Amino acid sequence: MTVAGFDIGGTKIAGAALASPGGAAGSAVGLGGSSRRAETDVLVRSHRPHRIHGPESLVDAVEANVRELDEQLAAAGQPSIAAVGLGLAAWMTRDRETVIWAAHLGVRDAPVKRMLEERLGLPIVLDNDADCYLMGEDAMGAAADASSSILIALGTGVGGAYVADGRPLIGAHGLAGELGHVTVDESGPRCSCDAFGCLEAFAGGNALRRDAASVPAAVALAPDGAPTAEHLANAARAGDAEAVAAMDRAGWAVAAGLRRLLPAFDPEVVVLGGTVMLSCADLLLPVIERELGEHAPLQGVPQPRRLELARLGGHAAAIGAAVLASQR
Repeated sequence: MTVAGFDIGGTKIAGAALASPGGAAGSAVGLGGSSRRAETDVLVRSHRPHRIHGPESLVDAVEANVRELDEQLAAAGQPSIAAVGLGLAAWMTRDRETVIWAAHLGVRDAPVKRMLEERLGLPIVLDNDADCYLMGEDAMGAAADASSSILIALGTGVGGAYVADGRPLIGAHGLAGELGHVTVDESGPRCSCDAFGCLEAFAGGNALRRDAASVPAAVALAPDGAPTAEHLANAARAGDAEAVAAMDRAGWAVAAGLRRLLPAFDPEVVVLGGTVMLSCADLLLPVIERELGEHAPLQGVPQPRRLELARLGGHAAAIGAAVLASQR
């Protein structure tokens, strides 16, 4: 059996088709009975822009991408897709059948699972994109040798997830794993969720863009005078004190979040991912390591605090969505 997964972001769809467990070299059954994978299980990949706005155009886009992967599979002499997983930056019901709100896609209160199954005639699995991201890393990436892991993903905002024995934590209302909204400083900036002092309000891409606007060295690096996290990081690498302080503050916030999360979840591995984290790891990771070393929770209890950078790149969540489809 071949399963497909798609990661649908604000402007792009990344896709991956996987062989069934045991169907390619390197597959194995891992901890907790979960299926461990190897990158050789990934048969084909795709990456396309989209202009999704509304549930019907979402279904249209998924159908087109499934057909594209099926064509690639046929050309490679591989079986066609038998089930599809979908990772969405969205809030959804606990049963993962209805999308409550996907702001970037203009989808609200839509029975996306049923709509896709009726259109494609295939079993469909939906989940949050951060859950899928960590499921990919759990299957064949940075957490592949661990029984439990948490993800902190610094992108435009801050995503998070918790996976144990190959399954993501869903929560009572389907909202578990919103680790970016852990409060690290009640007197901190207002977050996108309207609370104050969330991890996301310090370390997300939008937060760093806000900070960069007040750092002259970062502004000078931006051709249009509107600096991003990348310009702020480059100014820090050039030794600008204000830029270094801003990046240090973001690293401190990640560590402060982890100080709260480590005793709560007791993960074997912490996966640090997202475009901002991976592009700024040289600046952020030393601060995170230092802060955790100096202010570790449960000082008298030995704790493995393995911090690993995500390894699967832009197809991690698509791979994770495919893994979820194969499980369910």
